[in-house]
Amino acid sequence: MTAPQSQPCSRDFPGDIQAAAEAEAWLTSQSIALGLGPDTEFAINLCVEELFLNAVQHGHAKRATISIWNEPDGVRLEFVDDGGPFDPSDASVKRISGPTDDFEIGGFGAGLVRKFSRRLSYRRSDGHNRLLLEFGAARDANAGPEAPHTT
Repeated sequence: MTAPQSQPCSRDFPGDIQAAAEAEAWLTSQSIALGLGPDTEFAINLCVEELFLNAVQHGHAKRATISIWNEPDGVRLEFVDDGGPFDPSDASVKRISGPTDDFEIGGFGAGLVRKFSRRLSYRRSDGHNRLLLEFGAARDANAGPEAPHTT
């Protein structure tokens, strides 16, 4: 059964590290309201946390806006920030090779976003990064091959 299309629900957040937790809590409540399963909720929160923290820490974003809505075939999320240009669909992906108890943290975020979203598209307009992520609603978001990416 597919969820009916819904109007986007949006919220603005300040560009600081503490707001990432606030965004995650808001997304959890939105996921419940949209009837999303726990795997989809986890995938959405993981991706947004990665995007949010990178926008603030590396892109020096002062603001981020998150919008989420149901579509007949899944759920869409738009993440918009005013930080420096960064296209995660074009970023190099770092892979873990060898024991995980001594690897260097960092550089894995673009790969995580690609892995946990079904599709990712990016555009830069009016001084903003605009990312559209698609997820399968109420399905195991971890299943299947790495998501195709479009720009």
